[in-house]
Formats: sequence, structure tokens, C-alpha cells
Amino acid sequence: MAEDKLARRLEALAAADRHRFHMPGHKGRGLPLAAWDVTEIPGADNLHDAADIIAEVQDDLAALYGSMESHLLVGGTTAGNTAAILAAVNPGEAVLVPANSHRSIFSALALGRIPGRFIRPEADGTLGFYSRVTAAQVEDALEEHPDIAGMVLTNPTYFGTASDTAAIAGVLHRRGKWLIVDEAHGAHLAFCQNTAGNFPADAVTAGADVVVQSTHKILSAYTQGSLIHRCSDRISGSRLRAMLSVLQSSSPSYLLMAGIEHGVREAAEIGAKKMGAIAAAWDELAARQDPAANIRLYVPEDSVPYDKSKWLFTVKDGRGKGIGETWRRDYGVFCEIEAADYILAMTGMGTEPQDLAALTAAVDGENTPAPVKGQGAAEGAGPIPAAGTLNQMRPLWQVMMDENREWAPLSRCTGRIAADFVIPYPPGSPVILPGDAITADLAAWLERQAQGGRAVIGVEDGAVSVLK
Repeated sequence: MAEDKLARRLEALAAADRHRFHMPGHKGRGLPLAAWDVTEIPGADNLHDAADIIAEVQDDLAALYGSMESHLLVGGTTAGNTAAILAAVNPGEAVLVPANSHRSIFSALALGRIPGRFIRPEADGTLGFYSRVTAAQVEDALEEHPDIAGMVLTNPTYFGTASDTAAIAGVLHRRGKWLIVDEAHGAHLAFCQNTAGNFPADAVTAGADVVVQSTHKILSAYTQGSLIHRCSDRISGSRLRAMLSVLQSSSPSYLLMAGIEHGVREAAEIGAKKMGAIAAAWDELAARQDPAANIRLYVPEDSVPYDKSKWLFTVKDGRGKGIGETWRRDYGVFCEIEAADYILAMTGMGTEPQDLAALTAAVDGENTPAPVKGQGAAEGAGPIPAAGTLNQMRPLWQVMMDENREWAPLSRCTGRIAADFVIPYPPGSPVILPGDAITADLAAWLERQAQGGRAVIGVEDGAVSVLK
């Protein structure tokens, strides 16, 4: 494997830096990896004024992804999304935002007092989650809202479905608009294009102007480590760097930065092989599964590109949470999320064949001896209601500053103005924004989610925060 440059520099500094009279206070002692946890001493460079090893690493990462410039993010993809939006938008401009965007996108709109123009992605026909945005939807939105300066697209989704990023970029660029892609779940895609897995195209190659990636979700970086890539001059490099300096810690973790570099270099070297094997195992399970089985691997409609690092299982009898408990107890299998009607298992660069064998054994064990017949939809299942989501009655930023609020039971909140985000989690995409009018359909849907055992941020004891 190619050398991890920042890790080797930290190793050398640790050997020489025996008597520490600089931050942090542990002085390289006690905690695991403490010896590599340094501050901006000579030889360590400075993330906010990179001119040595950090600059070299960032240039290497840009070359691996094919971007104009890349920056290490120690504040996660949240910091990158926020910086990208604040750098891209001028006063008076609006941003096109799909309803399945992460809460960090809406927080950025609030911080910048930026109007959002919202569209609903197409919904999956099996589980009801938002699956993809079409180029035609973007065309229609640009016609309806001439104040849109650009768009933020989440691709791929938390569940592995994907939009046609290249087609959407083409629509926007022909009208002089920019495209930011929240590729939090797709840092591996650039290294999977030559596999047989039919993975979605990576956003840099597809023509996005700025791409933000979590290098810890599928790659092997430490949690919170991320990257941002600037890929064109439609968004100013100097403005982006200025926003990153405002939003990122002035004491960045060298452990996180070294982990980002390692994760990407590893993926560039063996990612195609790793993810190709995972995709092959996914294909094998999909081909042999019984259509009548209780637990079935989700297969996307129309054979569109799908991120097969995600193993999403539908649960016909609505016992998903209980099945998850059985898998943990009997097989040692811990999944990303378990709901009544689905279980999501996320693979990654650290996934080994024995892990996949344990997962498939758990599926087979639950489906034996006989398929489930005649079961209805799980409690809490069903698509998000078409009406009532992201229907701003008051500006987002204004409501977030308004302390004149109270709690209202879901059964009696119809017509009230929401005072806070309501977010089924994961994946962290709001269904209600501060300033939305709450509809009866949406309140009833949220009650079903709670009854089905799904975690929903912003709902406490069956009530939501509303303006008085």
C-alpha cells in the first residue's frame, strides 16, 4: 500500500517530541494513540494555512479523486456541507433542496438566512423512503423558481439508491447554476467504477462543482473524518476556504486527518477488489432468495445503479427490531438500524468474508424453516405523506430564533407552526422544518413511526415543539 504520509510524519514527530511543553495536556501519554495527537508544532503544518505535509496530503487526495482541490474536514460532512453552501450563495439567491437532504443542509440555510426551494424526490415503492431525484424535476423547479442559484443533491442515499448526477449537473450547468453533492455515503464510489457491481457514478466524475464526503462511513477513516472537493470555478475557491476556516476547529485533530488520508489511500489501492467482492456476495444472495421469505434483500426497481455496500432487508411480518436482537444475541451481527419493516446492514472497507457469511447465516436462520405467508404491512410503514412536508409558513432562520414556543401532542398539532426540526433518525432527513405548518396526515404518520419503534428526533412523549 502507498505510504500514509501524514501518519509517517506524526510517527517521526512522536519519536523526537519526548518532552512536550505544548498542547494537548496529555503530553503524549496515557490514551491510545496519544503520541500522535499533537498541535501545530514545527513539522506538523497547519490545516488553516497548509504549506507542508497537510498541503501535500491534500494535493494527493485531490489527484486520487480528480478534483481541483481537496480539503481535510475534521468537523465531518456537516462542516463541509455548511461551508459549501455559505460559499456558493450570494445575497438574494435561493437554493434547490430535495426533501431527503441531511439536517446539515437546512442548518446551513438557517445560518445564511438563505431561502430554500424544496422538491420531493421519487419514493421507493417498497418501503416508501425517498429514493432519487430526476433531471426533469430539476428542470421544472428551475422554471418555477428563477431565483435558484444552484442545488444541493444527496447521492447516494442512506439506503443506497442513486440519482443520475451527470444528468442533473447538465441541467444546472446549461442554466449557469452550480451543483453541490452531499456524497457522505459515497467516498468509495470513485474506486468502484471498474467493478462488476454496477455502482453509481461518483459525483466528481459526474460533473458536480463541490463534493462533500464522509470518509468514515464506508472507508476506514476514524469517525468524523471527511473530505470536501472543489471541482470547478462555479464556486469560488477563496470563499470556500474562508468558510472552512470559520466553521472548522482551530485545533484540528491530527488523528482524524491521518485517518482520512489512510482511508482514501487504502480505497484507491484495494477498494475495487473489496467492494467488488461485497457486490458479488450481494448479487449471490439476491439471486437465491425466496420471494415469499420473511426477510428479503431489497433490490431496486428497474435495475438502476445501486450502492451494494448497503444490504437493506425488508421484513414482511413487522418484527424487524426483534429479529435484530436475535441476530446480535445468536450470531454477533450488529446492524446499522433496525425498524419494524426493514433492517439495514452497512458494509465497508473493513468488512471481511466471515462477516458476510455471518450476516447471510443470520438471514437464512430467520427464514428457516418456512416462508411467512399472509402478513400485512408493518405498523409504522408507508411513504411520507405528500402534503405537509417542507411547506414553510415562516422563514426557517426566523423561527429557530423564536423562543415563544410550547409542546403540542401529535393528536392536536394539526395546523400549528413547527418550532423545531422533526427528523426520523437515521438517516437524519427532516420531515418537518421550523416554520412548517403541520398537517393531519403528517402528524398521523409520525404517530405510526413512534408506534413502530422508530426513533424520531423532535418528538418527545408523543408531542412536538410548536410556536405559541
